[in-house]
Amino acid sequence: MINKFFIYGVPGSGKTYISQKLSKDLNLPLFEADTIKDELRQSTTKEESPFLFLGTSQAYRHFGELNQENIIKGLQAVRRSLSERVLKEVQSRNKVVMEGAFLDPNLLGDFGKLILVVTSDEKQHQNQFSHHREKTDESVNEFKAARIIQDFLISEAKDLGVEIKENE
Repeated sequence: MINKFFIYGVPGSGKTYISQKLSKDLNLPLFEADTIKDELRQSTTKEESPFLFLGTSQAYRHFGELNQENIIKGLQAVRRSLSERVLKEVQSRNKVVMEGAFLDPNLLGDFGKLILVVTSDEKQHQNQFSHHREKTDESVNEFKAARIIQDFLISEAKDLGVEIKENE
């Protein structure tokens, strides 16, 4: 039986809902990977570790304008900044459903089952994304970045044989 699941996807894709349901259905502990960021932020500054303070849909700003290249560079930078701590957390647990936008399937494939959660319907995704956010120019750009990241994640998942779960 699989006892470690890694649920990832862009903000607003439904990964939190699906990970909570999976955790409950399989009676496995849920670990929200964002708590790693919270812990690591306490021992550094934004200047020293900028990607601990930026979400996956915000990190492009460190590299410049909103474009596909900067968006993917931002995602990869966030993943790299957290990879060591994510691995440590995964290795310390016998059973877990771990959920996070920045989880890297290249890093976690040997430890359990990966599930990429996507919301293909852009209008539905926009509603889910905006549910807990105020609509600003910044949040509009973050949603655009999230859609570009989602396309990248889908391509990456297909290349790696990761299950893709459509949030309906």
